[in-house]
Amino acid sequence: MIGTDSHTPNAGGLGAMAIGVGGADAGDVMAGLPWEVLHPKLIGVHLTGRLTGWTSAKDVIL
Repeated sequence: MIGTDSHTPNAGGLGAMAIGVGGADAGDVMAGLPWEVLHPKLIGVHLTGRLTGWTSAKDVIL
């Protein structure tokens, strides 16, 4: 799914492949133009430390 605003994290939270794009890219996709994504190689992400104060797990996800 190509999404903007809050649609992208909501779709990602439901297990969809969701990619957030800017307004111009979203307009191209809605007009039926092809859209290509270049992605870097991702080795891994390691989170360390603790959540403090008013921070929640949702803050990390978003």
